[in-house]
Amino acid sequence: MTLDAKQKSGTSALTLPLNESMFTPQRANPEEAEKIVRPNLTYFQDAYIRFKKNKVGVVCAYFLLFITSVGVLGPLFFPHMGDDVSYENSLNTDFQNQAPTLGQSLLVAEEGVSSPDVLIKEDLNVDAPLKSAEALTAPAELTIQGKPTVDGITLQWVPSEGVSGYEIFRIAGEHIKGDLADFQKKPTEQGLSVTKVDSPAQYSYTDSLGLDPAQSFAYAVVAFVVNPETNETQYGPSSQVVMTGITKTISLSDALHIDPNAQVGGTVQGRTFLFGTDNLGRDIFARMIMGTRVNFSLALIVPTICLLLGLIYGAVSGLKGGKVDMLMMRIIEILDTLPYLLLMIILQLVMGKGMVSLIVALCAFGWTGFARVIRGEVLRLREIEFVHASRLLGASMPRLIFKQIAPNLIGLILVVWSSQLPGVIVSEAFLSLLGLGLEAPAASWGMVLNESAQQFQTHPMQFLLPAMVMASSLLAFFLLGDALTDTLDPKLRGRG
Repeated sequence: MTLDAKQKSGTSALTLPLNESMFTPQRANPEEAEKIVRPNLTYFQDAYIRFKKNKVGVVCAYFLLFITSVGVLGPLFFPHMGDDVSYENSLNTDFQNQAPTLGQSLLVAEEGVSSPDVLIKEDLNVDAPLKSAEALTAPAELTIQGKPTVDGITLQWVPSEGVSGYEIFRIAGEHIKGDLADFQKKPTEQGLSVTKVDSPAQYSYTDSLGLDPAQSFAYAVVAFVVNPETNETQYGPSSQVVMTGITKTISLSDALHIDPNAQVGGTVQGRTFLFGTDNLGRDIFARMIMGTRVNFSLALIVPTICLLLGLIYGAVSGLKGGKVDMLMMRIIEILDTLPYLLLMIILQLVMGKGMVSLIVALCAFGWTGFARVIRGEVLRLREIEFVHASRLLGASMPRLIFKQIAPNLIGLILVVWSSQLPGVIVSEAFLSLLGLGLEAPAASWGMVLNESAQQFQTHPMQFLLPAMVMASSLLAFFLLGDALTDTLDPKLRGRG
């Protein structure tokens, strides 16, 4: 039956007209037959695209890049100190324990200035009869002479007859104003004895004992008598008190590095100390910058060495199998049971302090974790055809490891390697806190924290600011490691 007949008979449901052009064969275009719609990406190109989508990982990567750049380029902008002394290790008692500052006005002082001569009142009757302790009065007109500096604070008072001498007491701190009343009533109990003047005719004294330019000081002078029979010292019931701060000074040689026209008695604008200074007057921020070089170098060198050792050991164990594999794994288990930190301390004590001994101590037992992970992956890869083919073609063990095994474990290797970076920094800090880090005065983050921890009660910012930098860097390393794990694992493609 023809098409026209079917349409006339109504046996078909077609209502559209049909023509011969609708049944013309479609010819294939050979140029589009093998066309790849999706871009051809390598493993690392795909990982890079996926890493950029992880905002936390990108921020951490930029932060660590910034810290690294500061550590590399920062020392180029340090002031030149001369005398083969680096800026971060230069000592300056004028800047001890300073709080973070953007610079302050400093008085230029002479170097090597001797203390003022002791003043003696020649016409005072030193043989006058001694008074009773209750009759003793406080030395009158207690004053500060000259400018109080870290080189010395000179006290002067009016001497009196009938006494055996005077004792000077001192309290220090930023909040001593509220303690002055108690200090004046009970100086022998509240204050620190600075010196005892055994001559009643002496009426001056220069204190230079541990003066901290960041603190204020209050002094009390108390007259005393010594009982000639019992040799007992008895103090008077009252005292004179005076309070003073420290005039910030700078030596002429240091001032000339800041201002070539500086002169003694003039002032210069001091340097900026973003993190303050330590108890030796060293710039903590500069020491943290130099410490970045040390800690980041260790964070790169130590995991790389451990990775190479673990790759070779774990791959050999996995490829050999059998009794060799069992023996090599038992050796790792024995090493893992040993006290890791104790062995590092022993190695440091035997080899001495230094960068090389620190690297050896950190690498000695840190490779076992790499070996375990890689050995487990090698057991899986050795059953795949390309490894069997390489063996049949006579490939040597080094070729199997570095040409066949390692390239197929690159993602796992980078993830495990990055996860070890913060652990190295923490281990260095721990050894430095035990006094087993680098040799002083070398700077590292652990050394800075160890030195600052000793001043934590009186100057907490010395410890807190470096600790915040270290904690932020460790957190960035951990988050970056998680981002690399998500990026380099092909099984996670398309997630998140």
